Amino acid sequence: MEDCMRLCMRKLALWYTKTFKPLMTHDELEPIMATMGFVGLPPDHGTSPVVWKEYVYRASPGFLWRWSTKSSSCLGEPPTTEPPRLKLPYPRIDGLHIYTYRAFLDAVNFYLEMCDISEVFHIRGMPLYRSHDRSRKWRCMEEDDSVFVYREGTLEQTTYTLYHFNKTNTSYNGYSSIVIRDKGNNNNATVSSCFVPLKDIIV
Repeated sequence: MEDCMRLCMRKLALWYTKTFKPLMTHDELEPIMATMGFVGLPPDHGTSPVVWKEYVYRASPGFLWRWSTKSSSCLGEPPTTEPPRLKLPYPRIDGLHIYTYRAFLDAVNFYLEMCDISEVFHIRGMPLYRSHDRSRKWRCMEEDDSVFVYREGTLEQTTYTLYHFNKTNTSYNGYSSIVIRDKGNNNNATVSSCFVPLKDIIV
């Protein structure tokens, strides 16, 4: 019965659009981030049972000046007084909650200011694998009839609060263009100011 349930469940993953391949670890993600101007910091073991790895943007003085002088006339107000932090659990980055991926891609797009972040990354569902996923603890996402699960401990409370209770304004100065590829075609379900039900984005 347990194996049958695992066959029915799916996890989300961050895919590199150019090669159409899922990125499973930071070893695969970090070289791509480097080409866009981001540097990976050493993993933060801290006091949490989950280890996180953060990326920082090698910003020019011009970028920092633009951040410090952004006014309320922009597309949206930043939810914090500091630029967003880019981090994902370490070492594997597959099987995370949709909010964790959204926070990461929103932060990437804040710095890159791309019109369509899906030209670089997109989120897509994939099956669970016995070799990697059998021993992990999984939790169902809070959507009706959802078959998506995420690894326990990989959703921070601050991220959950930001995206679950503030669905109408979850971008940094308007730079929010996260998309989830829908059912193997090129049609995109945009997730910017609203939350797309997971049952509608199964691949």
